Amino acid sequence: KQWYQRRVRDNTSINDRVIEAICGSSLTYTLTRIDFSGCPHITDKALLQMKKCYDLDWLDFRSCREVTRGACVRFAHSFKKELIITEDKLIHPPLVDVYN
Repeated sequence: KQWYQRRVRDNTSINDRVIEAICGSSLTYTLTRIDFSGCPHITDKALLQMKKCYDLDWLDFRSCREVTRGACVRFAHSFKKELIITEDKLIHPPLVDVYN
């Protein structure tokens, strides 16, 4: 099984519809880490879609103006894996080096 990490930070083309398409694709089963930091058109709705990505363990929504910390907290608490939030909107497992 291959695992995928994606960095799409600061991309003005990324929005909730793109995330919905990603979460409706085969990436749902292989995506583990994704960096959306600085993408201005992502909203809280994206987090609802991201729940479909079963193997996620790291999401970065820092500097996404339309994503609230509250939505990140709800996502982390309702996801099947134990996740925490640091640095405002960085979602990851406990005891993980967030800079790798």
